[in-house]
Amino acid sequence: MKKSDNDIRTLILDEEIYSKEAISLAAYIYSYRADIEYKKKAGKLEVKFKANETNNENMADDFSNEILNQQCRIDLTKKNSRVSQIIVTKALLSAAGERI
Repeated sequence: MKKSDNDIRTLILDEEIYSKEAISLAAYIYSYRADIEYKKKAGKLEVKFKANETNNENMADDFSNEILNQQCRIDLTKKNSRVSQIIVTKALLSAAGERI
């Protein structure tokens, strides 16, 4: 993470690891505490982060962790979506009184 003179932190993220969706979700969570912009740049995602409040040294690091949390959630949802569909279908059929 790079830090500029005007307290703007810049994160460079690999697009093969982090999705735009994960960054958007994390940005939404932090939207009331920071100004966040991101753009695609040469196969990477460049995220600029500036805290609205002063004396928040760790907020950019916390934001980085939130991006990782959101990416993990997205990856797990994709991985487990079929199992979730089967469980929901079985529950609905059982509630309807059908034997499985």
